[in-house]
Amino acid sequence: MKLLFSFLSILSVMVSGNHVMKSVNIVPGGQNIGIEIKPGGLMVSGTYDIKYEGKTYNPSSNSDIQKGDIIYKANDAVVQNVDDFVNIFSNSPESNDIKLSLKRNGKFINRTLHIVRIDNRFKTGLFVKERLLGIGTISFYDENTKMYGALGHEISDNSSSDIIEVDSGSIYDSTVTSITPSINSKPGEKIADIDFNDYLGNVLSNTNIGIYGKYETLPTNSSSLPLAEIEEVHLGKAEMWTVVKGDEVTKYQIEITKVNKQNEIAAKGISFKVTDERLLKVSNGIVAGMSGSPIIQNGKVVAAVTHVLVDKVESGYGVYMRWMFDMANTIYEQYYG
Repeated sequence: MKLLFSFLSILSVMVSGNHVMKSVNIVPGGQNIGIEIKPGGLMVSGTYDIKYEGKTYNPSSNSDIQKGDIIYKANDAVVQNVDDFVNIFSNSPESNDIKLSLKRNGKFINRTLHIVRIDNRFKTGLFVKERLLGIGTISFYDENTKMYGALGHEISDNSSSDIIEVDSGSIYDSTVTSITPSINSKPGEKIADIDFNDYLGNVLSNTNIGIYGKYETLPTNSSSLPLAEIEEVHLGKAEMWTVVKGDEVTKYQIEITKVNKQNEIAAKGISFKVTDERLLKVSNGIVAGMSGSPIIQNGKVVAAVTHVLVDKVESGYGVYMRWMFDMANTIYEQYYG
């Protein structure tokens, strides 16, 4: 992937030998957010058997319609929501077969769905949904481009490992109401409310190292810190910024236990463990919803939390913030450059 550096917020230039490094400042996040992504059609989240006239029909086994498929059209009419889909087959009494245009693994395909009418009720054999909802954590804000990065990893549907393509998306204010603590072999999670009336920004892209978009306003009392280069990150003490109650970002002590020297984008740049007794008391370590929490070391933004170690939940992985910042600039160039 080509990395673009034309939108860096340059504060100073440091010369090290023959290598010139541009010093960049970003605003670290830590705020909890609600995330809504719409794939631009109906996502197939599962199938079920329909029994009629002594036969059994299932869209997966009989028509090759699979979990994770996106339905874009039915009988050549655009499908954007469940109502569109229902109206199309409800208004086609002359045929029980509906032609579907699907997208699967980045490719467009056509399939035929058999609609069964039983006692004036329609059965499709499909479970579908219009959007994906979840929570996560803001990693950083760039005051120069007004871009943000969050999560540090991709959003995928539970029924598929594929990265969900974004047709449209939004982030909203979110308040943490409680924490389900992690235990080894069973990671916990943040429980949070999403305020859909408090729009914070859009979602432009969903990538293997996070989601990205433009934000509306910065949180109050936010200030910038230098972005660390990968070679500056080292073993030892650091901080993780996240929310465990309400909307207050708290700084917790962690220890970076492994540093991978990468020269291309990858999610697992560092390993770390939580050492702060306050956080261990509340969560036992890393829980779902902390993904994206920024990691600060020596006054610089070095990484964002991505994963928990399932069998050692006080430990986790982080992606270098340098990669996330570069990704945000690439996406900015694609949409606004």
